[in-house]
Amino acid sequence: MCVVAVKYFKNIGWVGAKNRDRMYLADVEINQSNRDNIQRLYIDDKLSRYTEGLNENSVCILSASLSVKSDEKEGDKATNQDRYKKTNYMSPDGKKIRDALKIKDPLNAAKYLIKNELAGATYVFNQKECWLIEGGFTEKKEVKDREYVHKLIKIKDQSVRTNHGIKLPQLGYKVDAEDPDFLKARKSSEERLRVAIAEVKKVMDPLDMIDALAVSPNSDPFMNPIRHGDPKKKEMVTTGQLMLVPSDNTLHYRPIYSSVSFTYNKLNGPEAKTFFEIISSRKLLGFKEYNKWA
Repeated sequence: MCVVAVKYFKNIGWVGAKNRDRMYLADVEINQSNRDNIQRLYIDDKLSRYTEGLNENSVCILSASLSVKSDEKEGDKATNQDRYKKTNYMSPDGKKIRDALKIKDPLNAAKYLIKNELAGATYVFNQKECWLIEGGFTEKKEVKDREYVHKLIKIKDQSVRTNHGIKLPQLGYKVDAEDPDFLKARKSSEERLRVAIAEVKKVMDPLDMIDALAVSPNSDPFMNPIRHGDPKKKEMVTTGQLMLVPSDNTLHYRPIYSSVSFTYNKLNGPEAKTFFEIISSRKLLGFKEYNKWA
């Protein structure tokens, strides 16, 4: 369901990384927008229009879902029960994040997301400061006048989140869930959090952040920060990894179970205030599997 981590490095500042998990093969486009006189660079999932990224003022946004039921069904919403047939579905969270990236500082961007009731464990940061929003709804969408609850926390050195609430334990996968699938998902969320915390703690070089989330210590792939499997069988897999480095306004993306399209010279051209780098996934998948999904 996703793992997100942030860490502060001396002389570099904050760096954020994420494993993005989906139950479908993601078709991702790297978009650079100059709308409203601010340059934004973000991944854009063509199926759901979910986005995350950064802007020219070094404001970065990464989020892990705490609305787990609706997030698991996002692929079906986008494809109208056919995972490979596009419709006009647009992720409301993606739109909120794109709009928040028009704001020039992390705290006000975080406040905008809270005002617009973004659900999830969301890091909003630049080189100097990092904020975590833990927010969501305790009632289903069908409930009228449901209440949005949230906590806004300033992060000091490093932090990791998966898909269960910590400051707000009523959010995400719950420890007392009655559904056995949800209980397994809660166990997975706790184990992925445990492993990721330990791995991120070891990181000394900012560029190693993305590899810290690429480990598979458990025999059950569902319990690992990075997930391998077959999305055509509706298995949850890590479709790609993101890393945001605000000190040089760079978005790094490693496609795994996804395709990615971009125009490199345009993104990193003379007018660029934000920059993009692609990272190979061959060492994660192995040559045969890489060519299967490439």
